[in-house]
This record gives sequence, C-alpha cells and structure tokens, in this order.
Amino acid sequence: LGDLLVNKKTSNLIEHYIVSTDDPQLKLYVRERTPTDISADACDKAIIFIHGATLDSGMYDLPVAGYSWLQAAAGQGMAAYAMDVRGYGNSTRPPSMASPAGDNLPYARATDAVKDIGDVVNFVRARTGRDKVILVGGSWGSITAGAYTSKNNDKIEKLVLYAPVFSDRNPGWLKAVSDPDDPTRFNFALGAYRRETAAGVRNRWDAEIVPEDKHRWREDHMLETLVQQQLDKDPESFNQTPPDFRVPNGVLMDVFEIFSERPLYNPSLIQVPTMLVRGADDPESTHRDATGLFEMLGSQIKRYVVIGNGSHFLFCEKNGFQAIREVLNFVQEEF
Repeated sequence: LGDLLVNKKTSNLIEHYIVSTDDPQLKLYVRERTPTDISADACDKAIIFIHGATLDSGMYDLPVAGYSWLQAAAGQGMAAYAMDVRGYGNSTRPPSMASPAGDNLPYARATDAVKDIGDVVNFVRARTGRDKVILVGGSWGSITAGAYTSKNNDKIEKLVLYAPVFSDRNPGWLKAVSDPDDPTRFNFALGAYRRETAAGVRNRWDAEIVPEDKHRWREDHMLETLVQQQLDKDPESFNQTPPDFRVPNGVLMDVFEIFSERPLYNPSLIQVPTMLVRGADDPESTHRDATGLFEMLGSQIKRYVVIGNGSHFLFCEKNGFQAIREVLNFVQEEF
C-alpha cells in the first residue's frame, strides 16, 4: 500500500498523493469526495473512476453543476475517488516527459496503469475499510479497469466500462499511430508524449457530433472548462503558444494493438457484475466492439446500455446525465 503523503481538504474534496509500489519515485494523485460531513469509512460503498487516454481524473469531477460524476456518487452516500495514472494530471511526470518527446520511447502503457490501479484500489480499501470497491473505467480506462478486474475479482464489487474499447479494427486510428514506412508496425517516432491543445480537443469533439446541432449536444462553456482543467495541472502549459498540456504516449501503443484486433486482456476472466455504457454516436467505442466484449464477459450479471445522441465525450455532453444515472443505478442495485 502506498504511503499517504498529502491529505488536503477543500469543501468535500480531499486530495491524496500515494507512493507507487512499482516505483518509489512515482506519486499517484487521488481525489476523494464523500457526502458532506461523512467520513470515507462511514460510507456504504467505495467507487473509483479511471480516466482514458487523453484527459486525467478531472473529467469525472468537472466544476459545473450536473457534470461531476464524483459529486453525483457522493450524493448517493458513496466514497467516490478518481485517480491520475502516472504521467497524467497531478501524478508524477517522469524525466522523459521533460525532454523532447522524440528522445524517448512512449511512456505509461496499460500494464503500468494496471499497477497504478492496484495501488489505488488497495489505498481505498484501507481508507474505507471495505473489502471490495467498484471500478468505473472510461475509454482506455475501460481496458485498464477490465484488465485489473480480470485478475482481481476478489477486490472488485462491480465493474462499469464506459465508452469501452476492446478489439475492433479502426483504420483511422491505425493510420495515425502506424509507421508510415511499414503500416504493420507502431510508429515509435511519436515519442514519449504528445501535446494537446484546446483546438485539438475541439476538432476531435466536433467531428463526433452533428455539426448543425452542436448547441443541442454541448453547452458552449464545457469545452473551455474541460481544457482549462487540464492546462492548470501542467506547469509547462502556459509556456507554449497556444497553451497545451502533455499526455503520455504509451496509450498509443495500446491503441495500435486493440485497433489491430489484438485485445489486451481476457474478459472471460471477469466474474463480477459488469455494465457497458456508451454513446450511440461514439466512433471509437463502437457497437460491434461493445457487443463482442459483452458476449465474452465471464460475468453472470451483465448489462449493455446505449445512450442516444452521445459521442466519445458523452461524459460532458448534455445527455451525459443519463450515463451518470445509469451507472449509479447499476452500482446501487442489489444482486
């Protein structure tokens, strides 16, 4: 179990930094929200949210009414947590992310993230006194949460895979991460990390929603809120023009594998109640991939929910409240 280094409370938010058991130089950031004036060990359930490939734990705790998954979970009496995998957000960035990206290999693969999840799961179990916790993993986080659960069913009460990706061929992503001289190989020239800007996030998001109906999908201020939260955690962000935030590239190696139809874990080993939830218009978490994953799950209790008019950014779109409601209903059910 990582040592507790910092315990800073603001309102019902407590920020923890724990030492990674994989590398004592790494400190993993964990944010905690509980019901007002209720301690973590007095809550009925503990739930941990795992982020995806680009955005850190802040994606689950946006400072806009109705958009914080952590606040919603705490509002139902749970001790709610979100973590930053190594290299993301407030967790330790390695020296390779301070050097030119091309000087080093991609940093932080799914295997590394699974180790970080294990440290945070053990921390939360000790802090709350619960033998089992609930895991919610989104996008790349669905892979890391699924991989962790497949080998640690005894520590997990329920599993939710949000915007799941598993093993469906995706030509667009493969072109982006493949060696231009040999498409059967990963492009290691991409380096240790990449830089994301507000324009890059906007372009990706806009490509996934109906252009003439953007106002129906997304509130105007949500893009700025989402990106600002990421920029504020990178000490180099405002040294760049335009401002940007650094993101580890290990995930791109994982993307190359899964979108080449080579899955990174065996879902038949997952035995706990599991729910898959995705936006109907998500071009990365596809219906074909989700149904294939659903069929392979070893869980006796499993559910697949599709939210209409939702992209890969459903978590901060106007219909995102439906996803939050479905997730919290599922984790509160008694089976």
